[in-house]
Amino acid sequence: MRRLLFTLAIAFVIWGSTIPTASAANSTLVPCSKSPAFQARMKNAPDTYYFNKPFKAYAKYELCGTDGLPHLPLDRLDRATDVLVPIGLFLYVAGFIGWSGRSYLRATKSASDPEMKEIFIDLPLALQSISKAVLWPLLALQEFLSGDLTARDEEIPISPR
Repeated sequence: MRRLLFTLAIAFVIWGSTIPTASAANSTLVPCSKSPAFQARMKNAPDTYYFNKPFKAYAKYELCGTDGLPHLPLDRLDRATDVLVPIGLFLYVAGFIGWSGRSYLRATKSASDPEMKEIFIDLPLALQSISKAVLWPLLALQEFLSGDLTARDEEIPISPR
């Protein structure tokens, strides 16, 4: 296990140090306030609060393409956080749900009637599993390093073909 982690660490160091950083210049997007297609869309939109407020915000803050629609370029770090934060929150919540269910099922496996605990939820055990799942990234890392997260090669069935 340590050999694998050491090999991965060396690979990431070599990969990160040899690949040149790409500098992508955004040449196709212009501020929406200067885009003729966006101005035409804004002029033809209904005169209501639900159209005027977003159009004013887009004209002030966003970049538009040739189609006149606002785009979110990820060529700057401040724009990348607009996407990375929701992605991170989604992954955390999805992992939280999965880890709490996994820990509940692993805890019920050792009970006298595990099938009944899957049908009729044991509320104290479920709440305990949910409270543990708050720290699921650390628990997953701990189980991965100890070898409990993955199955050993001899535990995986192989087809007789």
